[in-house]
Amino acid sequence: MRWLESAPHRYDAGMRWLTLGRVSRVHAAVAEAAAAKPEVRILEIGCGTGAITALLVERGARVTALDQNPEMLEQARARLAAAPPGAVTWIERTASEIDALPAAGFDAAVAGLCLSEMSAGERAFVLRELALRLRPGGALVAADEVQPRSTGQRLLHALLRGPQAALAWLIAGSTSHPIRDLAGEVAAAGFEVRSERRWLLGRLAVVVAERPR
Repeated sequence: MRWLESAPHRYDAGMRWLTLGRVSRVHAAVAEAAAAKPEVRILEIGCGTGAITALLVERGARVTALDQNPEMLEQARARLAAAPPGAVTWIERTASEIDALPAAGFDAAVAGLCLSEMSAGERAFVLRELALRLRPGGALVAADEVQPRSTGQRLLHALLRGPQAALAWLIAGSTSHPIRDLAGEVAAAGFEVRSERRWLLGRLAVVVAERPR
């Protein structure tokens, strides 16, 4: 999905098209799990155009939102221009640079459709660093493209994914890669996985986990 970031003003429409409208359900599930109560401090990596950020703020959260793309951040700031003062802190930074943020400084962390754009090594590093940024008992909510579980779903996924990936490569020379076992990678980073929900024939997943107390 990285190719959409080259045109931030079309990103939201493109995501709706690529996910057959399911992305809105994913965003809502992420916000509900991460901001279960008001005034929680949330670290959001890969905030993009602020779709999830806006839902978190609506639920009363205080969000530190990171993205490495300045144009995406500009779109996000415009989207949340009417947010309460201090509700969002915007940071132009890569996810791998979160080690500069305070340890145990957040109640929850959100990774929305950005982990699949990283290598396996990068994901492992970022997930471990997210665990360190959370207070004990803090929640991680990760949503992303994943490989379906069943053979039939994987075959159908391959048929649908091929043209999508080819188009992405032609437009921007890059594409994301569905994660084989998102819940397993989260667990390997030291989290206790609480739940996993899937949409779009098992191709979109939301994993909810907790940093051990």
